[in-house]
Amino acid sequence: MLAVTMGELFMVLVSVPGKVAKLGFSMALGLAVAGCGGGSGDGGGLLPADVAVSGVIDIEAGTRVDADNADALLGRAPLISDQELPPEFILSGYVSGVSQPTLYPPTPGLSDDFYYFPDTEDNFVARLQPGFEITLQSFATRLAESGTDSATASELRLTITSSDGTELGPIIAPSNGSPVKLATGTEPAGEYRISVTSLGAAPMLYILSSSRAVTANTTAYDWPDYEFVEDEAVVSLRDPGNAGARASGLPASALMAPGRQIAPGLWTVHRPAPVAAMEQGNPAQQTLDWIRQLKDDPSVLHASPNYKTQALATPVNEPLYPSRVLGQQWHYSLINGPIAWQLDATGGAGVNVAVFDTGLFRNNAGQWHPDFQVNGVYNIVDGFDAVDGGVPADPGNAVGGSVYHGTHVAGTVAAAVNNKGGAGVAFGASLVPVRVLGEGGSGTLADLLQAMQWVLGDASGPRAKVVNLSLGGLPCGASGVADTLQQLINDGVEKGIVYVAAAGNSATNEPSCPAALDKVFSVSAVDGGGRLSSYSNFGSSIDLAAPGGDASRDGNGDGQGDLVSSTSAAVVDGQLQAAYRGLQGTSMAAPHVYGVVALMKGVRLKDGGPELTYAGIEGYLRSGNLTQTSCEADCSPTDQLGYGILDAGKAVEAVLSEAAPELLTASPAVVNLATESNQAVSQTLELASLGDYTISINSVAASAPWFTVSPAAGPFPDATQTAPLRLDLTLNPQNLEPGASSRGSLVVKYSPQSGPEKTLDIPVVGQRITDQQARDAGRHFVLLVDPQPEGAVFNTVAQTAVRAENGQYQFEFLPDDGQAPNRLNEVPPGKYFLVAGTDLDNDGLICHAGEACAEYPVAGLRQVIEVRENQPVTGLRMTTSYSRPTLSATSPDLLPRPDFKGYRLLPEQAGSQSTSIKAVKTP
Repeated sequence: MLAVTMGELFMVLVSVPGKVAKLGFSMALGLAVAGCGGGSGDGGGLLPADVAVSGVIDIEAGTRVDADNADALLGRAPLISDQELPPEFILSGYVSGVSQPTLYPPTPGLSDDFYYFPDTEDNFVARLQPGFEITLQSFATRLAESGTDSATASELRLTITSSDGTELGPIIAPSNGSPVKLATGTEPAGEYRISVTSLGAAPMLYILSSSRAVTANTTAYDWPDYEFVEDEAVVSLRDPGNAGARASGLPASALMAPGRQIAPGLWTVHRPAPVAAMEQGNPAQQTLDWIRQLKDDPSVLHASPNYKTQALATPVNEPLYPSRVLGQQWHYSLINGPIAWQLDATGGAGVNVAVFDTGLFRNNAGQWHPDFQVNGVYNIVDGFDAVDGGVPADPGNAVGGSVYHGTHVAGTVAAAVNNKGGAGVAFGASLVPVRVLGEGGSGTLADLLQAMQWVLGDASGPRAKVVNLSLGGLPCGASGVADTLQQLINDGVEKGIVYVAAAGNSATNEPSCPAALDKVFSVSAVDGGGRLSSYSNFGSSIDLAAPGGDASRDGNGDGQGDLVSSTSAAVVDGQLQAAYRGLQGTSMAAPHVYGVVALMKGVRLKDGGPELTYAGIEGYLRSGNLTQTSCEADCSPTDQLGYGILDAGKAVEAVLSEAAPELLTASPAVVNLATESNQAVSQTLELASLGDYTISINSVAASAPWFTVSPAAGPFPDATQTAPLRLDLTLNPQNLEPGASSRGSLVVKYSPQSGPEKTLDIPVVGQRITDQQARDAGRHFVLLVDPQPEGAVFNTVAQTAVRAENGQYQFEFLPDDGQAPNRLNEVPPGKYFLVAGTDLDNDGLICHAGEACAEYPVAGLRQVIEVRENQPVTGLRMTTSYSRPTLSATSPDLLPRPDFKGYRLLPEQAGSQSTSIKAVKTP
């Protein structure tokens, strides 16, 4: 039986034929890892036979570890000095008020020789600025599950003391993982002492993090806090084809006077004088009150202010959009999503989008995730389950953690604007869930083919016009497989379907399938700064790139690793509930493209023009109208980003049949200036109009002293400039604090051909990186485990231990020679999950709440790798990070894996040369 795995789970087994009609492109997604060069991308020769598996583990940005955790305390006393931390960090630690080393109670399947040690208080020192926020979460160890002691969990106390002795707090963190926070507020910049104290004897893990606190201008308001035109609004109509009595085509209403028609059904309108005379308050507040009335007009589908600040302005005002923990702002801003939403405020209404994946989360009452409904009506239509037949709901995983992959992908595409959580790129589209992946994200070729046939529909047309394939693992070199899939895709393209696929996460240039097939748009992943993600596949097969995140980097300068947040689910108080979480992967990148294609199709649908097909979108791609490029004719793709990073604003404007609003856009949409030295670095930015009209640029100014702006060629002339205009932004690292990110903006004043002067604020991130080499998540135990669990437990076959060197871990396993001694890091041929993590509480388990965890290729989405005799598997790469909370509508303090106890470590074996022995005897 052939296996299909999710978009994160890719490594190529066999060669894949190139696409025959796709401009020379070829790419693919794969399943199992076998042979050499698995992630290297160079297809090198065989390594020496004494290596079976090897690779690298990257560490999340800003990661540190408590230096006196239980794994490190064997034979020594706790630290008495303060441990130094950078300004922005995420740290995992251990404390216990026990008076002497104490044995963990017996646990089936684990050695009885695991101890926890005294360490009542941890003290740290970090240089913090005003407005920094320290967050503490605490987690119980397996002692809490033993039932042998009533005091199996302890509360923790957090205190912060400034250099002048001012004490902030204390505040108590409960033992259930609920976060507590202390902020520096208006206290001056300086050295702060951070103390975490155990208030009980039980061993506890905790996560301590520092970041800039949410400020007023990033809080979720009813409307985004940006300048807008007073007495003016942008409205979209519920029924543009039956507009009413007005000759203008706008419904007759005492609440609005006609302005300019942007596109069929999309208008600017003015506040009539009689309405204005009845309002009280300042003009801006009057305008917002008037727009709230417009939203209640039965003829109006959507109404929003007509923003002046075009780069960040957006009709999406969901709570998660500016959230510090799981914010969506960075990945939507990176693709110019807010401009696209102003051009098409309906969010792709009228377009059916199909997600081929694990299905959607559905609770026990039969209700879908609440972020897929508006006013009590779900935006879910039809649906198909090729795995079990029935409702395409995601059942989660029976063993281990489930990230509800299909729900996450679907949320990025079409989560509704309903003030519940997040928003999708095409938030007005209708979602068609198609379940082709079952338990653990695996499925069969037959399931996929059946679903591909189903979505084609009948003579009346296909069931969806856009199909997302965040999956892979098919042996496209096998006889008949590629041909069969290609024929179904060809049939779909003939019916107007557009297919988008994830490139894969194996950091390889090997093509993979189904993305390697002709007439499929292949998407690589970038981080918050627009760089190719460390795990992303690359090569001549890539069509374009989109935000997929990268936990090992902080490209958006928010003090955290870059993750893409979206809809999910988790167990809370024993019940499975809707939630939100951050993930990384090309599966997260593909739905951004998929959503923009839906917006483009929606605009053409409302215009009444000819249907936008694969050929049309490919034309926009090649001409630079789909991505952040600056080519006039035929663009040249690169191996990393294809034709470039997705630009939603340019893409939607390109298909508007009516004149689009005269907006200025920037490429890139977000500028990241980072250096690991004191040397200045620069990045070129281009300002251009979103259409064939003239825009005059009146002024450009840097909002902060740590960067400057100048023309890309020559000095600024005295006269007003006309777009397009290329600018160089240069970082002045001496004006930045080492180790702390800063956020500013390039402020551009410009005048369109008609109308008043407007302002464009382009986000600029500045970083003087001192963190890369210093990252340390603690000693990691790397395991190869049997993918078939026994009950709720995975059996470890081989393990080794590694320490961080230069900000990353390197590991290797040896082939089993069948001779004594049998080392822990020897592995026989077979299929395995590759996982790694810390055991900071020394309880014999890794990857439970509060500890670091890495799974190949990305955490939460495991892929089977295959070890074969005399065929080394090398170049594997994954990222480790500490467990982070997900968010739910009812509880913001969920653990990522509430039903998962961790992977078991192997006990000591005589003659072993592995350094991974965890069992210790009583000192």
